[in-house]
Amino acid sequence: MSLALQEAGPVGDIDSTRCRPQRVLIVDESELVQAGLRALLGSQSWVSSCLGASSTSTAMDIARRRQPQLILVSSAIEGEAGLGFCREVAAALPMARVVVMSGHGRVARSLARAHGAVGFLSLGLPAEAIVDVVRRVAEGAAVFPRETLERSNGLLSRREMDVLRHLVAGLSNPEVAAALNLSRHTVKQHTSVVYRKLGVRNRAQAASRAQQLGLVA
Repeated sequence: MSLALQEAGPVGDIDSTRCRPQRVLIVDESELVQAGLRALLGSQSWVSSCLGASSTSTAMDIARRRQPQLILVSSAIEGEAGLGFCREVAAALPMARVVVMSGHGRVARSLARAHGAVGFLSLGLPAEAIVDVVRRVAEGAAVFPRETLERSNGLLSRREMDVLRHLVAGLSNPEVAAALNLSRHTVKQHTSVVYRKLGVRNRAQAASRAQQLGLVA
């Protein structure tokens, strides 16, 4: 979570009278992200309760029992893309409004909407902006702010992007090493860093995640 969100003080409501009381569910593996968002959103007068879940199974159980109107889902959870869960929860609770959120990178509007999400939230935004995005979604808007579309080089270095593109193209590590004039050991190191930054465990997940973030075509 961004430093701006962690250090934010109380945030005032903006036209909160337009927004009916909302039950909010935050789905993210990070307890820090959950705690920060629950503190931030829970202080708003239009939020009646703010729940958290660290896994998709727990989130679905809570969603069915508590029927939240707003569900914020991490774009990567349990080593997989969170968009699959967005589709699942949107189908199970058609009246809920689902927002996909990310601490880095972006999710294409068309891809998010295809999976049932009605908004995208960058956790790198200031606290006031995060509240504004969530509130507007609660009011019925589809929100994909331009300011959340962060540059890919804020996530991966130039060399890591080179390695990622070759991996997505299907090249093996030795082939990537030859193409980039690097040692196999260096390519292996870059690959490990790419996996860690994307929150994935293997090449297939990296390719899927990179496409979702708009890092590759």
